[in-house]
Amino acid sequence: MAFVIGRVHMEVVQASLECAAPQRTPAADTAALMRAAMIGHSVAISALLDRGTPIDAVDQNGRTPLMEAVFGGHLHTIQELLDRGASVNAQDFDGWTALMEAAAKARADIVRALLAHGANARLKNKNGWTAIKTTAKGNIEITRLLRNAGAD
Repeated sequence: MAFVIGRVHMEVVQASLECAAPQRTPAADTAALMRAAMIGHSVAISALLDRGTPIDAVDQNGRTPLMEAVFGGHLHTIQELLDRGASVNAQDFDGWTALMEAAAKARADIVRALLAHGANARLKNKNGWTAIKTTAKGNIEITRLLRNAGAD
């Protein structure tokens, strides 16, 4: 199902979801949600969430759909996930958060959105890094945003 989401229109996605209902598994739904978040397919995300796929489902690395949307750089998808209650401070198995990912990718717009939804700039990953440590070197705007949010 995750393959279908990246290649066709929502009508086909919806038909695939309906046809797959008898064979549906939580793992397949999670994989589809992760793929939809990574490519910014908001309609597919809504359909999957509306049918009960957990918004904070995790993949084999502990990553959430919000983290995948940040990785893909899709602000509209990030906003939708946050508005629907995604955990902004979830950490993957290495301790990385969506905020750390946004800082590493030098996406000030995403950093702002995450901070506005309560992202904790002081959380540390397994290496002891906060989001400010992951910030692309020389990115003064993101460094300022994170310092204003209490990062050290």
